[in-house]
Amino acid sequence: MSRREASQPRYPNAGKWPLSRKLLLYRLRIWIPSTNPAMNRAVAKVGRLVLLCGCSEDRQADLEIALREALANAMMHGNGRRPGRKVFLRCYAGPEAGILIAVRDEGQGFDPEDVPDPRSPEGRHLTHGRGLLLMRELTDWVTFRRGGSEVVLFRRTN
Repeated sequence: MSRREASQPRYPNAGKWPLSRKLLLYRLRIWIPSTNPAMNRAVAKVGRLVLLCGCSEDRQADLEIALREALANAMMHGNGRRPGRKVFLRCYAGPEAGILIAVRDEGQGFDPEDVPDPRSPEGRHLTHGRGLLLMRELTDWVTFRRGGSEVVLFRRTN
């Protein structure tokens, strides 16, 4: 029996879409190069949408950290830090509904269950691997699609 079968799901907030993105008022769809300046510009654009939704300051900060982790993982692990490779960022937001963000890289993907939990004894000594944990802890819902080359985050506005 595998570790996954032997216990409850490690991250209970993963699963079905929490809402229809068609109901959200604000939309952003951009391709960005795998560079830090491009990441900063993308985070600022999403931040403007988050402000339009009336998101609380705490939720804004949590969402920014989760988004930066998703973008950094896509650029570093998915695209291998190659500036010629792009990351596709989509954001759908609405004041009543929340913020839905999808980050897709050009890489081969990965199985998020294969990433050790950084809180476990075997994961504590690692110098990486906290991004997935932060995304899961700082958003209301997370899932991985396209074989792990896309992460979808959802955060309520209030």
